Amino acid sequence: MRIIIIGGVAAGTSAAAKAKRENSDSEIILFEKGKDISYAGCGLPYYISGITSRDQIVINTPEEFQKKYNIEVKTSHKVTKILPDSKQIIYENQKKSNKIKYDKLIIATGASPIIPPIPGINLNHILPLRTLKNAVNIKNIIENKNPQNITIVGAGLIGLEMAEAFYELNLNITIIEKMSQVLPTFSRDMAQIVKNHLLDKNIDLYLNEEVTEFVGDKNNNLKSVKTKSGKNIDSDLTLISTGIKPNTDLASQAGVKTGNSGAVAVNEKMETSIPDIFAAGDCAQSTNLITNKPVWFPLGSTANKQGRIAGENAAGGSNNHKGILKTAITKIFDLTVAKTGISVEEAEKNEIDPVTTKITAANHAGYYPELEKINLKGVFNKDNGEIIGAEIIGKDGVDKRIDVLSTAIYSKLTAHDLFQVDLAYAPPYSSPKDPAAILGMVTSKKL
Repeated sequence: MRIIIIGGVAAGTSAAAKAKRENSDSEIILFEKGKDISYAGCGLPYYISGITSRDQIVINTPEEFQKKYNIEVKTSHKVTKILPDSKQIIYENQKKSNKIKYDKLIIATGASPIIPPIPGINLNHILPLRTLKNAVNIKNIIENKNPQNITIVGAGLIGLEMAEAFYELNLNITIIEKMSQVLPTFSRDMAQIVKNHLLDKNIDLYLNEEVTEFVGDKNNNLKSVKTKSGKNIDSDLTLISTGIKPNTDLASQAGVKTGNSGAVAVNEKMETSIPDIFAAGDCAQSTNLITNKPVWFPLGSTANKQGRIAGENAAGGSNNHKGILKTAITKIFDLTVAKTGISVEEAEKNEIDPVTTKITAANHAGYYPELEKINLKGVFNKDNGEIIGAEIIGKDGVDKRIDVLSTAIYSKLTAHDLFQVDLAYAPPYSSPKDPAAILGMVTSKKL
């Protein structure tokens, strides 16, 4: 059996490794259009800031991966066409075109940054952050061109992670966001906490603002950024962080169906609409475990799970990817910011009557040193009391609570159940009534 995988980052390498373990006799060929595979995309901001090195975020070089798993790795090989009827792909290397047959095919082509069509967007020193190559280019500009003024277009998770990375390098930072709040996927009152924290760090933040033009110098290097309100902001380097889109052209041209999100439609086994073709990672949809509807929410954790399941099933196994809760977490300066499940607005769109509870609680016992407050917001189904969403922001203890609440949502626990769960307690780690338990206790009174 020959299994061909298109794409060599999170989902692709996970699929390849699992397929080989599932069927050691299978021939597995991994095609990657770039030079790098198997790197930690979520670690790129920390590489740029200097917290970690390039070698540390590259999990396996192509040579290491090939030797470790006995998988043929073809980097700088771009797959240009899928021919489902003959079960072949066409690929290019050094401008030469070739064909090869497959028995099973896994599409793991990832996603690409959305680049807004703004005048001057092609000037030097305007970049997105999506790939290791992007990160290397940004780091090279910082080290060799000595920029002082950085503009970030977009105040989502990546944009704010990069604000911290640039801050650690003692650079001046301006963030421009067209929406009326930072972190547009969070509720406004929770996002306000992050906004205030950014202002405390002396970040120049412009909301309800849009870039209208990038201005360059005589060498075609970025000089300033013009905005809709008339501002002209000095800028030596601009990061474009305005979202991503799934890479589905290859799949669509082959007749593979995509969903309303634009990502490849798959079932629980990661099978597409065409037999013997699977899809996984940032190019593929998942299922929202609360609404049971297709959803596209690209995260490294989901890509690894989907890739593993696609690889196992392509090699003859039988495993299912049940779905996701869109659980996400990040560090923004001194704050940890996390969310899981659905929002009030999403609940109402899906005809769920939501009840919300917002509390502020201590990260551990009040008498123990380094006491910090945690802000929690829970969304519950009024009809059955089940928790269906949560947002948490604080300096310490957020990671523990978001995982507790994500597990609670997955397990369909109610507000009453949250209070009953036997969570660990010791003064350095929690209070006798954990914040998650308090959230359940307070909500129970509303139901």
